[in-house]
Amino acid sequence: MRHLLAPFALTLAVSLPASAQIPLAPDALFTRVSPAVWVVQASDAQGKTLATGSAVATGAGTAVTSCQLLAKASSVALKRDNVSYGATLEYPDVERDLCQLRIANFAPPTPAIAPATALQVGMPLYIVGAPRGKELTLGIGMLAGVRRSGSGELEALQLASPAEAGLGGAGLFDAQGRLVGLLGTTPAANLAMPSAWIAELPARGRVAIERLAALPPTATAGGTTTMATTAAGRPNIIEYQLHDRLTNTYRKVFYRADPATDDRISFNNGGWIEKPGGEVVSVTTAIAGEFDAAMPPGGWGKANLKEEAAWRTRYGSTFGGTRINMDLDATVMEDTVVNVGGKEMKAVRIEYRGFTQRFANAGAVVGNQYGAYKADVWFSPELGRVVRFEAQTRGGTSGGAFQVRETLELVSIR
Repeated sequence: MRHLLAPFALTLAVSLPASAQIPLAPDALFTRVSPAVWVVQASDAQGKTLATGSAVATGAGTAVTSCQLLAKASSVALKRDNVSYGATLEYPDVERDLCQLRIANFAPPTPAIAPATALQVGMPLYIVGAPRGKELTLGIGMLAGVRRSGSGELEALQLASPAEAGLGGAGLFDAQGRLVGLLGTTPAANLAMPSAWIAELPARGRVAIERLAALPPTATAGGTTTMATTAAGRPNIIEYQLHDRLTNTYRKVFYRADPATDDRISFNNGGWIEKPGGEVVSVTTAIAGEFDAAMPPGGWGKANLKEEAAWRTRYGSTFGGTRINMDLDATVMEDTVVNVGGKEMKAVRIEYRGFTQRFANAGAVVGNQYGAYKADVWFSPELGRVVRFEAQTRGGTSGGAFQVRETLELVSIR
């Protein structure tokens, strides 16, 4: 009898559905999946760290992470303890923010991928990652929703609460230790990338590489800049770098395209709207400092600069509770060549000279609010947008004193 029952018991054990498997205790789950989670470090050409986050091993020599962590990187490394591997970008899917890395001699344990049918609203999720490149941590959350397109395709996983900052690329695991998804680099969005996308990454990545190869000057890991747009002529992401010369600090500025609804091009949920060709329709969110906050109607540049070599502009705007009035004379200067991310590009320099008046709290006048204003703009007719912007002003007295010294430079259009 013992010999007859043993095969039956074995068959029953292996045929149990995944949902009937016994959940792992959190500490046991961490022990099982953590060998697959690594710190990813992106550096520039001088070896300066640009970004850190997490990556999850998906097979011999491969790992996946958030594409945003790799932006502008000249080199990428995967690290744990005293072990480090050099990595290269193999398949990019920037649209989904999911990128696959290729790593030589890399063979850690890899987790199973949870099937899409296993996703259940309310199921516990375990977050394993390296916050800001530090040691691995374990977090516990819950799947609050599964977003799908009209055709039923997975679009995103919604978490019940935002994850800790700095966990971009971290793995989301179910109670059995299977990979459910990956976190992006914006935890406040409460959204994650489904692990089902990993199987689609090679095909989508090849298509993306082919499209880039067919477009004008492409970006490389060495720092040259993609000045490409989508097939419809619309940019997906416009990236600038803002330098506050008063504090000598730098930060990235991203204009992300919204879904197209008409011939106008909208960025950052309608915060910036322009026409094809670059004429600015409206700016309601100032994310690039003086460039946005003090922008003239229509933008800092014009398509017909040769025909209109000088003009006067008087206007006002309100951002962040501060009212800004401008009285400027614009003069088209020389044609020049500027360096944009390692690529030389023709541009026209425009001088703006005049005065600005600024009121704190959008109207409370404190002392003399006037100041001389100077801005130099390098406008590319080819791109239809500003590639470099320098502004400085100083004025006001007492509580109304103000000072600005900023430089904004275009990094890439992709």
